[in-house]
Amino acid sequence: MALELQQLRQVVALAEHGSFVRAAATLHVSQPALSRSVQGLERRLGQSLFQRGSGGVVPTDLGRLYVERARDLLRMADTLESETIGLDTTRRGRAAVGGGPFPAESFLGPAAARLVEQYPQASVEVRAHSWVDLLRQLRSRELDFFVAETSTLSREADLDVERLRSRHSLHFFARAGHPLAGRSDVAAAEALCWPFATPSRIPPRLLDPMLKAHRAAKAHGAASRPFPALECNGVAAVKRIVRSCDAISASMLSCIAPELESREFVLLGTEPWLHLQYGIVSLRGRPWTSTALTLRDYVRDAEREASADEARLLARFGRRTRRRSAKAAGHR
Repeated sequence: MALELQQLRQVVALAEHGSFVRAAATLHVSQPALSRSVQGLERRLGQSLFQRGSGGVVPTDLGRLYVERARDLLRMADTLESETIGLDTTRRGRAAVGGGPFPAESFLGPAAARLVEQYPQASVEVRAHSWVDLLRQLRSRELDFFVAETSTLSREADLDVERLRSRHSLHFFARAGHPLAGRSDVAAAEALCWPFATPSRIPPRLLDPMLKAHRAAKAHGAASRPFPALECNGVAAVKRIVRSCDAISASMLSCIAPELESREFVLLGTEPWLHLQYGIVSLRGRPWTSTALTLRDYVRDAEREASADEARLLARFGRRTRRRSAKAAGHR
């Protein structure tokens, strides 16, 4: 029986997502086409690879074995491609990278632009999703790598996580006319008295202290509201919300640089724990194409440049933060 790599990838994606609809979406095929392909494979095998139900699909015993072997074969195919195509593939190759809203807004886009500028016949796909979605896409080999907060993936045995060099502070911000805008300093508990908007799922390392600050806000008489009050898909959506009401958010400074420069947004402060440490996440044992390796180098460079830009913005707009840090140091 002839094996097709495309069909192997379909089986692996279906096992990862547990749904024909979700797997088809990630593979960029229609759901009926994916269903026909898997059914055709099962007919050739004479056995079912998946149990279908109203809640989705799960691999049978044979299906689990098949998926495991399919992953091995796909890794071997990736290795063969990498070894035989040669280094010149950067000029015509393709790479796919993912990241949460802050990396996508801040440094993944510039890194991708730099690669296609250097290699005009190469192409790059940048996907902005939550790290949960990006992890599924990495394991189904839709992505070469993605960038995520390192604390979210430290226990995943099949991943390599290369920690990037910079630590990116997040700063609470609001529209210039916000009631807190004239304050010299705003602590997290006071900032969270107002509706909080976030562009993505909050990493667990930050969620615990933010929930603590939110509870403190309610204890001091703040209006009872859910946290976060607004969860959006991307930085642009959060900016639109903050412009139009008294909601606040927190961001890397490089993501709101134009609004700070135009005085549309103001910084309200930060906390020692309010920062992100990013890493480059890849599948352990999966070979890198030359295009992906080049893009990874550009991502490292662009992330360092974003950090330098944030330092410049903080020096210009972050007087509240510096006074807060000095005050905190005096109490320690």
